[in-house]
Amino acid sequence: MRLVRPRLSALAALALLAPVLAACGATTVPAGPDAADPACADIVVGAPQQMLGQPLHETDSQGTLAWGTGEDTIVLRCGVTPPGPTTDLCTTLADSSGREVDWIVREEDGIVLFTSFGRVPAIDISVPRSVAPDQPSAVPLEFTQLISAIPATSRCIGPGDAA
Repeated sequence: MRLVRPRLSALAALALLAPVLAACGATTVPAGPDAADPACADIVVGAPQQMLGQPLHETDSQGTLAWGTGEDTIVLRCGVTPPGPTTDLCTTLADSSGREVDWIVREEDGIVLFTSFGRVPAIDISVPRSVAPDQPSAVPLEFTQLISAIPATSRCIGPGDAA
């Protein structure tokens, strides 16, 4: 299994810094390199005002969203670098309408990171276990309709495999 620690660690650190940054106004969330993609605007505009009971807070970067404060901050970044083939866990989440999105899933330091797979722009969603101890996948599942509008160029190919 290939581990991609730097990106996850950065998001975990971001979640830990959120209470300090939120106290100063907008929550600081680093933008992805393709945050200006029009699909990211659609995702940001279509996002819910609450996520798992956490209110949406203003962020200071294009293509980003944050719900909650402190260690309970859920963060979405649109326009991140699309992941390539990996042996990390890749799973398909489908909503009640049958729309599907593939996600690479990693966990570190109590943060579950979902990265959309096979779509450009790609989306990262970090979900602290403190907010969703049993079902962190509820957050990316909430975005299935919006993200499925981005055409899929590849899919998960088997349990834990993405190509």
